[in-house]
Amino acid sequence: MSEMMFVFEQVDELVGHLRRLQRPCVEMLKPGVAPFEVEDAVAAAGPAPEDLASMYGRHDGVDLPEGRTLGDGHVVPGYYWMPIAEAAEHYRGLAGIWPASWFPILTDGGGGYLAVICDAASEDYGAVVEILPGEDEPEIAFDSASMMLATAIRCFAEGAYRLKGGFLDEDYDQAEQIADSLNGRRGEIEPGEFI
Repeated sequence: MSEMMFVFEQVDELVGHLRRLQRPCVEMLKPGVAPFEVEDAVAAAGPAPEDLASMYGRHDGVDLPEGRTLGDGHVVPGYYWMPIAEAAEHYRGLAGIWPASWFPILTDGGGGYLAVICDAASEDYGAVVEILPGEDEPEIAFDSASMMLATAIRCFAEGAYRLKGGFLDEDYDQAEQIADSLNGRRGEIEPGEFI
């Protein structure tokens, strides 16, 4: 099975969990885009990792229409998946704030992001970094976009991600244990190491 098909299946499994919980974001998922569209959008940050291009090949994020809340668009607790064009706009808006090789893909709408490291020369190429406002040190949250999906799938399957009060909620301790068990590179990262 190709990596693209593997990631397609991961996205489908994640969407299945969201559908089971009757999350509005399922109906807001955009059709996938061609790999060259992802590569073009990400090019200023560096080469797009294959799993990132595949993720956007399955769905181009969540199209959050006016009048819907951010919570309606969440695909994991606290974050919605930006369409590639929106992600590119955020990337341009963050120029000079964080390393140029970090490309945002999910946002909390309040300055928090999950971004993919696109510096092909880095040993952390492809890892997903969590950047939170007010936090001095960003962290590698997932080894790759594919492992971010795998972690979310396991969190939904084991109840670490669940519905509470009409919104996605997280058992932080359980989710951390799952993430730690699946991702070997988790921990603080020094932004100055990147271009």
